[in-house]
Amino acid sequence: MNNQRPTVATEPTSSIRVDHRDYRSTLEAATQALLKPFASLILKPPQTTYSGSPRLTPHKTAQKTCRVEEKSVEEMWIYTFSPLDARGERAVPHKLYYFAGGGFRGPANKEHWALCAELCLKLPQHEINLVSYPLVPESPASTTVPHLENVYQTIARQSKEQNFRITFMGDSAGGNVALVLGIYAASEYLRGATEGDPGSICPVENIFAICPATDMRNNNPEIDDIDKRDSLLSRKVIEEVAEGWIGEWFLSDPRVSPVLADLKLLKRANIKVDGIIAGYDVLAPDAAVFRKKLDDCGVEGDWLEWEKQMHCFPLMFSYHVREGVDANDWIVDILRSNVQQNE
Repeated sequence: MNNQRPTVATEPTSSIRVDHRDYRSTLEAATQALLKPFASLILKPPQTTYSGSPRLTPHKTAQKTCRVEEKSVEEMWIYTFSPLDARGERAVPHKLYYFAGGGFRGPANKEHWALCAELCLKLPQHEINLVSYPLVPESPASTTVPHLENVYQTIARQSKEQNFRITFMGDSAGGNVALVLGIYAASEYLRGATEGDPGSICPVENIFAICPATDMRNNNPEIDDIDKRDSLLSRKVIEEVAEGWIGEWFLSDPRVSPVLADLKLLKRANIKVDGIIAGYDVLAPDAAVFRKKLDDCGVEGDWLEWEKQMHCFPLMFSYHVREGVDANDWIVDILRSNVQQNE
């Protein structure tokens, strides 16, 4: 195993800071090798279909360390985490809304509940909320995204009334949702500022995307170079997921392919975009293109780029895989730093 220290690569004029790492532990390599034969089974769509926002049962992994409260916002179930020793409602300056991956087909799993619980315990200035957004096949993007926009409008009003800032965060498909919703928030804020509230600040201050799907067209030729190394996803899988998600829209619609959106909106709204890219992930080439476009637009951000890692490897922290633990620590450090920079 190579224990090389990470290097942060930032051009003098770049707004994006990249923490580049390339070591891979024996356990991580073994995990990738063991997963590959079972990838199709792991990614098999759930037999249960959901109409609207699925109502979830918090996983026992989260309930061991956190209290999880269920609430409904605009007919969407949201699960709020708080430490077991917390008393009453907490007034926090930041609320993080997490969108779990799962190919837009499955709700949050054990690893997502564990990550949200970990963030709750390590980030006392954040309230962690897991959003159960509507899923395909009953609710494709053409149905779900407008629903999420309505939810955002309510959360944005609460942000102003209760004086908190918002972070949208997600992994894989959920990373796509976080980016799309964050870009919508930027456009809504700028529209409002133009109409007569120039002194306001955007309710959303940060988007955090872990191994996100950024381009539903999936026409980047570099995808094929990584396809044989990806232990979980494949070009075939991500193309099927994209076709299932778009509904009545097109693959090139910015509301499903945020790489095609006007990313200057994020700069104008002063929204920071952080993210993680895994080297052995077929979504990585388009995520790298997206990050480059953010940089070209002057959007601030911190990105962890880790070679030889599998899709959404930070979720492996709960299994004590070294790279998952280190990535989780990096996430916490960046989110904590974001709070300190905006105080």
